Amino acid sequence: MRTFISIEIPEEIKNNIEKLINELKLVLTPIKWVEKKNLHITLKFLGWVADDKLAPIEKCVTECAKGFKPFTLSFAGIGAFPDMKHPRVIWIGTKDGSDKAREIADCIENEASKKGFRGEEREFSPHLTIGRIKEKIDAGAVSRFVSEHENSEFGSFNVEHISIMKSTLKRSGPVYEEIKKVRLTPT
Repeated sequence: MRTFISIEIPEEIKNNIEKLINELKLVLTPIKWVEKKNLHITLKFLGWVADDKLAPIEKCVTECAKGFKPFTLSFAGIGAFPDMKHPRVIWIGTKDGSDKAREIADCIENEASKKGFRGEEREFSPHLTIGRIKEKIDAGAVSRFVSEHENSEFGSFNVEHISIMKSTLKRSGPVYEEIKKVRLTPT
């Protein structure tokens, strides 16, 4: 099954971000927008994982979760990867708590690598993807919208667990299902 590890986002913050996405839809095209129900922070994308490899992943996430106490994560600002001249992904940034999210992602990356999962080439940058650009787009329009919303705030919440998720690709888009919730528990 296609699998990833994430921080799931509460409905209130998803609603705030959905308002921005609806505003963006009027200004920017063609972009594949992330559906509200699928908004999350990916800590580690694992790709296809055989059922017998799920237990080592659960162990890896549980080990990492043991070293962290719950923390506040806030969402603010908007940007684009890889840059404003060649935007491919539009994202919402994190503010308070991004250092903790990065530490957890680094721990998961290290533990998953030890268990034989492919490592990431890029350093983890906590963000929430809201849209993917597949075709040529007016980079100036993206840049203007980002500038207008660079100080926007979308809310904060207390992160108490990490989720191991299953992703099923369908014609209508991906469907995410939580396989396991692992609570953060300081040692």
